[in-house]
Amino acid sequence: MKKFKGFTLAEVLITLGIIGIVAAMTMPSLITNYQKKQTATQLKKAYSELCQALKMSEAEYGTMDNWDFSGSGDENREKRNDFINYYILPNIKTLKVCQPSSSECWADDVLALNKAKKAPPQNGRDNSFVAVSGYSVYYWPDTEGVWFYIDINGLKKPNVVGRDIFRFRLYINGGSSVKNYALNPYGADKKLYYKNDLIKGNSDGGCNKDNSTSYAGDTCAALIMYNNWEITKDYPW
Repeated sequence: MKKFKGFTLAEVLITLGIIGIVAAMTMPSLITNYQKKQTATQLKKAYSELCQALKMSEAEYGTMDNWDFSGSGDENREKRNDFINYYILPNIKTLKVCQPSSSECWADDVLALNKAKKAPPQNGRDNSFVAVSGYSVYYWPDTEGVWFYIDINGLKKPNVVGRDIFRFRLYINGGSSVKNYALNPYGADKKLYYKNDLIKGNSDGGCNKDNSTSYAGDTCAALIMYNNWEITKDYPW
C-alpha cells in the first residue's frame, strides 16, 4: 500500500487560524499607513498645482510683489473675485467654480480636528472651486493676501481639518519666518516655526485634537510639510 505525505485537516485549520489572527492584527495598521501616505501625496499634489498656477501668472504678469491684493470686505466683492479669476483660475483645470461658494464645490458640514463645527462656509461672501484632479478649494482674499482651505478628496467625507482638509495662505507680509509672496501652510507665519509649536498651537489652533478652538487642525499642513511631506507616528490621525 502506498503512503501519501500531506497535512491533516486539523493542521490546515490551525495554520489558517494563525494566518487569520496575524492578518487581523496587522491589517488595521497597514490600512492606516496607506491612508496616511495617500493623504500626504494628495496634499502635496494639490499644493504643487496651486503653486504652479501662481508661477504661470508671474511669468505672464510679473512677480507677485506687483500684484493687486486689495479687496477686503463685502463691499469689494467683485474685486475679491477678480483677483482669483485673473491670477489663479486661468491656470487651474476646474470642473466647477462657485462664486459665491455653494455645496456643489465645498461641503456644508466641515469639522475641526477636535470635531467642533466650523463656521458655515456657504456665507455668500467667499468662493470655491473643484479641480479636475479631484480636490476642492475654498478661498477668500483680503488686503494681505489670500486664504485657502484645500479638501484633497473634494466633497467626500470625512471633511475634517487635519484629515482631508488643510489650510494655506498666500502671504504678502508673513514675517521673517515665511517666504513672502508665496503660498505657505498656515502656521508657517509663526516666528517659532518648530514642530512642537505646530502641534501645540494656541488660540489660532494647532495640529492636535485637544485644542478647544474651532481652529484645531489648521496647522496640520505645516506639520506635514515640516516632516518632508510625511505623516509621522505622532500625527493626531
